Amino acid sequence: MNAKLIAFSGIVTALLGAGIGFIIAYLLPSPYTSPIYKDLAAKYAIIGGAAGLLIGSSQEMVRELKQERDAEEELLRDLDKAIRSSTNKEK
Repeated sequence: MNAKLIAFSGIVTALLGAGIGFIIAYLLPSPYTSPIYKDLAAKYAIIGGAAGLLIGSSQEMVRELKQERDAEEELLRDLDKAIRSSTNKEK
């Protein structure tokens, strides 16, 4: 697997998630004044960034694993064709 590509994908989606978190915090301000509701933009950005990191990394890992599986299946198909053609020549 290409670890650099997985990390890059995770970082990019984390930045997008953090940006979405900031946008949500500013578009939907909380009507409450309790201390727990203070600084929601930072909390939403952290949550969005973490979610983006997980989603982006996972998606890229699945894509990498699918490419590896497809390559292995193609190799097995070629091997099967070679075996079948060699057994047909022997007959």
